Amino acid sequence: MACIVRRRSSLFWGSHPLVCNNRQIGDDRSVYARRGRLVRLAYLGVASGFSVSFIANRLRRAAGIALCYHGILPAQIEAFAWQMAWLATRQCSKPPVDQTASGCEENVASVRVTFDDAFANLLDNALPLLEQHHIPAIVFAVADNLGCYPRWAMPAGHPEAKEETMTPEQLKSLAQHPLIRIGSHTLTHPDLTKVHPQQAKRELVESKAKLEQLIDQTVDDLALPHGAYNEQVLALAKEAGYKKIYTLDPRPFDPKAKTPVIGRFSMSPDVWKMEFILSCSGAYAWLYPWRRFVRRFRGLMHSFAR
Repeated sequence: MACIVRRRSSLFWGSHPLVCNNRQIGDDRSVYARRGRLVRLAYLGVASGFSVSFIANRLRRAAGIALCYHGILPAQIEAFAWQMAWLATRQCSKPPVDQTASGCEENVASVRVTFDDAFANLLDNALPLLEQHHIPAIVFAVADNLGCYPRWAMPAGHPEAKEETMTPEQLKSLAQHPLIRIGSHTLTHPDLTKVHPQQAKRELVESKAKLEQLIDQTVDDLALPHGAYNEQVLALAKEAGYKKIYTLDPRPFDPKAKTPVIGRFSMSPDVWKMEFILSCSGAYAWLYPWRRFVRRFRGLMHSFAR
């Protein structure tokens, strides 16, 4: 149930700060604002330039974009509504998530909407908007964390730390919705690269089995907690039977490629409108090679320091 949309340039600008406990935290939670407003503006400038470059045009013709949301809080509904309306005006077809954009004209890329953690607030704050605009989505559930607060580590004061996840009954009912596909987000939401391989295997295999038993459907999609993975984790996920493995690598994907690994762009209703539009246009794809370069450079400096 991938959301398939047309993508065009636009110069909308906006910001939707979230107010929680009388504290404005919109910029703090923005996926492009974690290092401060100046860095956010710098990212925006680079993305704007990248969006009109030859490289970006090549990417746009061949690739799709997957967006990773989490919960949608009441104060975010208006901003999320704008984002979904923007996507809806650019839709060219609505095939199931496990199909390619065969109904789209050639060279029109797609945007997939996904939600991690299966927060219950999606039922009231996101689902009506998805229904209004006929936008499909994948909801990734933590199989052993249904109907309670998140039991995995979250930053202090995180607004979703006290947001309940869907109950088993709610998730089972949601799985019957024609616009929604349920995926696995493991059993307990650990960083799979930091646990023993046997535990990682259990997280992958048992979460799939439990969700399939609950919803009486095949679960083919996996979202890796924290986006963390290595070759061993990918091998275990494939062995467990997952057909699509979603990371948090900010890079477009090729809908026609046989690889099961799909990168996603972290997204929130709180981002500026221009940031959202550029994200859906693949203009932040430069972040992936840049972050890889920084990690390798830091690793090289660390080895020299020894």
